[in-house]
Amino acid sequence: MTASQLMVEIVGPGECWSRMTPERLAECVPRVVLEPGGVDWFVAGIDPADADHLRLALCVLVEATAERPSLDGILVELGLTGSRALTWAAARIAPNTARPQPLVAMLLELVQTADRDAVRGLLEELPRRSTALAAVASAAFERRVVELRELARSAACDDSPELAEALTAWSVRLIGVGQPDAALAAAYEATGIYGRLVEHDPDAYRPALAGALNNLAVALAAVGRRNEALQSAEESVRLCRHLAERALRSYLGELASSVKTLADCLGGLGRRAEAVAVAEEATELYRRLAARDSDRYLGDLASSLSTLARQLRGSGRHAEALGHTKEAVRVRRRLTRQAPDAHLPDLASSLVTLAHQLGGLGRHSEAVLQSKDAVRFYRRLVERGSDEYLAHLAASLSTVAITLVMVRRRNAALVHAEEATQLYRRLDEAAPGIHLPALAASLNNLAVTLAGAGRPQEALEHAEDAVRIRRRLVRQDPDTYLPALTMSLNNLANRLSGLGHSREAAGRAKEAAKIHRQLAESATSEG
Repeated sequence: MTASQLMVEIVGPGECWSRMTPERLAECVPRVVLEPGGVDWFVAGIDPADADHLRLALCVLVEATAERPSLDGILVELGLTGSRALTWAAARIAPNTARPQPLVAMLLELVQTADRDAVRGLLEELPRRSTALAAVASAAFERRVVELRELARSAACDDSPELAEALTAWSVRLIGVGQPDAALAAAYEATGIYGRLVEHDPDAYRPALAGALNNLAVALAAVGRRNEALQSAEESVRLCRHLAERALRSYLGELASSVKTLADCLGGLGRRAEAVAVAEEATELYRRLAARDSDRYLGDLASSLSTLARQLRGSGRHAEALGHTKEAVRVRRRLTRQAPDAHLPDLASSLVTLAHQLGGLGRHSEAVLQSKDAVRFYRRLVERGSDEYLAHLAASLSTVAITLVMVRRRNAALVHAEEATQLYRRLDEAAPGIHLPALAASLNNLAVTLAGAGRPQEALEHAEDAVRIRRRLVRQDPDTYLPALTMSLNNLANRLSGLGHSREAAGRAKEAAKIHRQLAESATSEG
């Protein structure tokens, strides 16, 4: 039987999927598109199909990929068509499906092949927050930036407000996909354009400049340039306060955002008292905004509450910090029930923070529950194909292990500590060097957990690994990693002593004490 005869047998002569019932779609489409000519058959039905039917057909294909992995390639091939209707349908489905990876791959192809208007339309359709579509949004804004740069060059006009707007949005998305250096370059370019535009028309472009400066502060902080970040944040706040004086209701959101960023920057420089006061202002502003428009601002309120809790904790005000973290978790649970794709990462992060705070206050049983929730949510994110959350999963597993040790559930703690270490080894193999500090900490934690579980020889091996990695890190950056090396040396000394290697244990303890004295003397001289 020929391929065309087989297709006729499956769907009937001249039958188009755009007129099929849902049941027949599920039965036929996954089979037909895998046959020779099947992709062309599907493409021919896109234009006649209404939006709901097209989304249904895509859902059928995505669900079928679990049993027919070759459909992943078919979806990517469909992306090469550049279809505007397909672009919008896939963008609406991806955030709500359990396996968005095939649609993301399709959309990444569509971003490159669709026409300019389709990409602009996609950017307008993309949700404000989306885990599944983060890479798609970044790629779409990148293409928009490239096209607007070409238009600006052809018009001999470097100061295009449309280009500055796209650069700012692209920078935000780049931060979200873990590319802070690229985000900083885009943020600098946007700020420069808006700065020049303000010189010619202050009233028209001052709000956009304030937003660009706020974004620049975030990007600078992300690459560790904290003093410069603070300067940008202060300038953004100054501009926003000026705008709010003239029209408070119109610019309250911009002011709240810039004030929150300022609080983060002050906290990053250790100026805790100022950071707390500024974070309290940001939180109050977001409460007012959330009361006015909860759909838009509840997520920002939760973020501001987390910032305030972090600054309070850094100031030693642990009970107050805990109250704000609990509120942030409550808000994010509510938001996650409504839109999990948008808010699940923030909820998982807040739960880890809550677990740490509860543990610090001696409430270890509660900490176990919260950290286990975090692990469950990070697993869900990784299972959806978000590999960028593997490191977060490993960290949350370590948190669970530590809290389980505190409630004397050592065997359960060991299971989590071992999995965390395995994940960090995997991450280090994939990106050598980046995850070494976390791997060393995980090995140190695993050694302590193994010793508590009565496995001293294995504990010694992992403690030696932790020391070896931290020595390597100290050679690269002594100021950052010497304190951690001291901790690992003391742990190694304990493991050696437990196995009767007294002389070696004394040597490691002596080395740790010497480093500790050096650090104390350095801190005294700097003070």
